[in-house]
Amino acid sequence: MAWHDGYRAYDDDTLATLANPGLLRRAAKDVEAGKIAWAEQGTEAGVVTADGQRVQLDARGPQQARCDCPAPGICKHILGAALWLRALEPAAPGSAGGAPSDEQQDRQAPPGADPLAEILALDAAALFKAAGVAAVRRAAAAASSVVEWRVQGGALIMNLPELGASCRWVAGAGYAGMVSEVPAAERKAVHLIAIAALRSAHGQPFAWPESARPAPVEDTVRLGERERAFLLQVESMLEELLTGGLSHVSELTSARLLALNMSARGEGLPRLAALLRNLGGTVDLLVRRDHRAEERDAFALMARIHALCAALARAEGELAVALRGRLQRDFDESAALDLLPLGAHWWQTRGGARGLTVAFWDLAGARVLQASLARPDGSDTAFTRSSAWSANALWSGAGAAQSVCEAALRLEHPRLAEDGRLALGGATRAQPLPAWTADDPRLKSIGCGNWSELGVRLRAATGLSAEPFDAVLLRPSDTRPPVLDEAQQRLDWLVQDDAGRWLRLGIPVGPEHRQRVDNLDRLAARRAPVHAVLVRIERSAASTELMPLAVLSSNAKKALQTVSLDFADEAARTTSLANRILRMLEARQQQRQAAPVGAPTLAARLLAPLTEVAETQAATGRMALTAAQRQRLHDALDRADSVGLEVLSSALRAHLAAPAAVPLLKLGFLCQLLGELDGLPEQRKAQPA
Repeated sequence: MAWHDGYRAYDDDTLATLANPGLLRRAAKDVEAGKIAWAEQGTEAGVVTADGQRVQLDARGPQQARCDCPAPGICKHILGAALWLRALEPAAPGSAGGAPSDEQQDRQAPPGADPLAEILALDAAALFKAAGVAAVRRAAAAASSVVEWRVQGGALIMNLPELGASCRWVAGAGYAGMVSEVPAAERKAVHLIAIAALRSAHGQPFAWPESARPAPVEDTVRLGERERAFLLQVESMLEELLTGGLSHVSELTSARLLALNMSARGEGLPRLAALLRNLGGTVDLLVRRDHRAEERDAFALMARIHALCAALARAEGELAVALRGRLQRDFDESAALDLLPLGAHWWQTRGGARGLTVAFWDLAGARVLQASLARPDGSDTAFTRSSAWSANALWSGAGAAQSVCEAALRLEHPRLAEDGRLALGGATRAQPLPAWTADDPRLKSIGCGNWSELGVRLRAATGLSAEPFDAVLLRPSDTRPPVLDEAQQRLDWLVQDDAGRWLRLGIPVGPEHRQRVDNLDRLAARRAPVHAVLVRIERSAASTELMPLAVLSSNAKKALQTVSLDFADEAARTTSLANRILRMLEARQQQRQAAPVGAPTLAARLLAPLTEVAETQAATGRMALTAAQRQRLHDALDRADSVGLEVLSSALRAHLAAPAAVPLLKLGFLCQLLGELDGLPEQRKAQPA
């Protein structure tokens, strides 16, 4: 086996991660044009000419290649040489490639190499030595137990959702040959975290060196000097980012936010770490000038982070514990879980991540649990809405989501985090349980049947110390036919609780929700029984929307059925258009009696000019107010005073007196909190139909 045979494990996605897709396309054109050839061919290394430049390569891969062109890092010529070497025929025994040394044999991948097996076979001591003491300490402090992985060609891709990072183990290249877009300063530590998490998921956790283990939090009920110093570092970063202007962020900002995220985990501040991770992802999109990113999203996160830092610095007792959050380093696999599937839905973030989430009702814990099959970007072209639903197995013995949603199941050795996330794969095994029927007495005790209780939960989830939740199971006593609200471009569905209160659920009308809208309309048209509804909670600064995702119904044989609105194939409606219009008009009349009109709330109208000025300042970095901006803020101040919003008025006066980053962040968070509280859904008594 020749030294260059290992280059066959570097697929296009891996090479693009080393540089960028545009540079890779230019390199591929050089290969097609015949601009690459051998200059020197040795048994352990070689030199390739690429478009007139000399590239020195060996078995360590393109990361260690050297080109004599002036471009820094991985240049077009190195990528072209890697593409050309990848396409060479495998060396035959005794060929010019020669026999590799023992060190090369450790790095190279034989035909049919298994990158997962390579990672599981790693010697911990050798790996820690290769990473270095600093990286091992960093990895041990920020270690994560949440990892998603898949094999793609000759590479194993590991995603770390808690760090917002993804990295690749290339078959035969070893730890030094791992590839990621993580900033160089954190790369070794993040790669080590990914390997440790993957091994832990397969029952082979690392025993971190005693010297590298993070010091325990001295006191969870108050912050120490080291933690307070870290909070000041975060606040300083926010001020610097804001005064520089969110429209002018750089790649260096993303790197610093990742470092702060890892430090926050190491300091035992997981709630702050999660916010920093989200901010880092948003800033990364702004750096790339991605059309899905907006400066207002980054500003909202910054305001919340600043408020959390301020609250943490002063908090003591139970409040300090709640503000810290819960750091889940290990999953609880101690007991089996009996689960009732509630349905699945497809989602896609503005950052490009996409996936399928399946929800379950935990019978023993009386709660909703979720498991997600996801990809951080579009690099895995085989991962589609259809394949995620019908082809990708969730656990051993369970099959894909489509089959999982057909019957109750028991999970043995579940990997369950404290926030209700079920990890996929690993040692978890699933086995089917007897199917439920429509008259099963357990149906009367699942989910929430009182909308007042739901309101209490939603209000409790708005503060800094609250545990947010994004899915709830409702158990309605009655429903009304869905109605299209043309003005709001939404399909509204009224559901009633045990006390006779009506609650509006809604699905926005658009291409991404078309199947969801059609299936709900058709399900209601055939008058299918509704035993429970899985609802997603969509929060924004102006409102909290409740979107139905799936329905627990039953067929003529009284068998319980899970209808996932994103994937169901409900029969088309057969009623005439005239009858449908008549029914729509009747239902809209009932809706006006039962639910509030979707007009902007008082807070939304009051805060609109204020938030517009604040977001403009955040985007440009210009803290000095123009005459027009100052007038708009004075008008907003008068309105806030007139309705008795003293805290908001005080913050607004402070910013008007001395416009700067800190008062702007305080003002931004108060606007968020007020909008969230005022935008909670209401429930009202309905008039008799």
